[in-house]
Amino acid sequence: MAFRIDENVCVGCGGCAFTCLFGAISAANDDASLYAIDDTKCVECSQCSHVCPVSAISAPDGYKPIKKVTITAEKCKGCSLCSRACKAGAPHGKIKEPFEIDQSKCFKCGVCASKCKFGAIEVEYE
Repeated sequence: MAFRIDENVCVGCGGCAFTCLFGAISAANDDASLYAIDDTKCVECSQCSHVCPVSAISAPDGYKPIKKVTITAEKCKGCSLCSRACKAGAPHGKIKEPFEIDQSKCFKCGVCASKCKFGAIEVEYE
């Protein structure tokens, strides 16, 4: 499930589409007065809901926000898959050395964890 935009509340400002780094939000009509979220692209990072000035965007049922994403150095092989998958550039490091996550850049979507083949990335939910 993805986040949803209530078309009765959306004012068509486009802030959500501009904020979405995954390209999951686009105009739903020709005059761009209404926006929609593509379920196949939404990673449930919730950034769109934070920028919506009229609170038109809601989380899916059962949604648990991510509190923190961390890398366990002992498990990390330094392959950089997490870094390449992150649209915010939060995971960083040198190849073949443990990576770290810059918490000031991380917007807590968990995409990096889904790409890690070594189980080195832990996601802590609120």
